[in-house]
Amino acid sequence: MSSFQIETTLNPIKTAKTANLAQAMVKANVALQNNFKPFSIEFFRQCLPVAEAADNIERYFNRAIQNPTGLYMFFQRYTYFNGDTSAVISRLASSIAMSRYLFNDPTVLVREEADRGFYLSAKVMVAAYDEGTNDGAPHRTLAQLLLRTMANYANLSIDEQNQFADVPAWLTEICNGIMTGYAGVPGDAAALIRSMGFHAASELFGDIEHGLLDKIVRYDNANVGFDAFLRKTPPTELCGHRYQPWCYVLVHASHESAAGVEASHFDCVMDALNLMADYRPESKEQIMEWVFEGFEQFMTLEQDMFKRVDEESQAFVKRLVKEPALV
Repeated sequence: MSSFQIETTLNPIKTAKTANLAQAMVKANVALQNNFKPFSIEFFRQCLPVAEAADNIERYFNRAIQNPTGLYMFFQRYTYFNGDTSAVISRLASSIAMSRYLFNDPTVLVREEADRGFYLSAKVMVAAYDEGTNDGAPHRTLAQLLLRTMANYANLSIDEQNQFADVPAWLTEICNGIMTGYAGVPGDAAALIRSMGFHAASELFGDIEHGLLDKIVRYDNANVGFDAFLRKTPPTELCGHRYQPWCYVLVHASHESAAGVEASHFDCVMDALNLMADYRPESKEQIMEWVFEGFEQFMTLEQDMFKRVDEESQAFVKRLVKEPALV
């Protein structure tokens, strides 16, 4: 039997916060009985509705690409969301590092030497480092280059682009939820483990999203529309390096090429979660429940973001057909 086997019968009151969570815990038990490695990509895909969420995202992206101005609007919202998500990773790393003696190696008898908070924090900081530098331009800078290219594709003026920078209240509310869910609480094991589940979902869906983007733009719509425009766009020098606009997507993930940073970040989260389970006294069932709660919280916010920006951009495109001028 796996050392990560659920140890007690599921309590229907304790796990009934959402239907997804209750189902995830049941599926986790089955997955572990079938020798799935705990806290792995296969484990999360088996236990949570990841495939359904990915199908929704692909549908939204396919709609967004149909209109140049709608595409710019969609990606302005999407990269704004991603910018806040990336910015808060370091808060989680800091919260874990500040939690002295909270995550201890049970094989080490000296308490001071057993503390593994900084070791776990370092696995989170890998993502913060990559988002901030990419050994050159920060990912936010690469996102700005892609948006500039989309604006040129849509023939948007500076005033028109600046109108889109006035983000709606619903997006601010979602991003506030990202900040709260991601940051963790120093000294609070449950909050930190939930935030690690949140982080796991962010990295997993980041890999899915950018892989789908690459598929839709460069493969499903090869040599037409935005892909044709991209192929004619020369690279731009940023932070001492030259970048193609699509680099923002490819550095995260691609459809058929080598894995990007999101997959690497997810692996680091999985390493940290499996260690956290060993470094805490709670049952493995409780650890999984906290992780699933955080994962589901991010997935709910992310799906809401995509749904709302899809509705907003599609409504805007319909108005644009009737009233072509933005200003």
